[in-house]
Amino acid sequence: MRLWDYLPILIFMIVGLIVGGAILGLSKIVRPKHNPVKDLPYESGILATTPVRQRFSISFYLTAMLFIVFDIELAFVYPIAVTLRDRGITALIVMLSFVVTVVVALIYIWRKGALEWR
Repeated sequence: MRLWDYLPILIFMIVGLIVGGAILGLSKIVRPKHNPVKDLPYESGILATTPVRQRFSISFYLTAMLFIVFDIELAFVYPIAVTLRDRGITALIVMLSFVVTVVVALIYIWRKGALEWR
């Protein structure tokens, strides 16, 4: 291949940069002006009298992260089963080792009390 064959890609990149820059520049020009009244917390027609920004307990974040981790791990069970279907007993051993690892991790977390709301 010659260097000349890459010209359409170069043109596409330049046009993309120009369009992206134009959109960003135009958004700076036509954006609405800052309105401090719209920044006030407002719910059901009542202005907030207490601080709106409340801290969540670390247990909330820990439980959410554990849910995401175990959800993603278990989402791999079906693709592994489909991919390794023709492998026979080897696939069964791989799947069982994966599931046992997830279950052991869940038991460990449960015993540590990470799933308890304090």
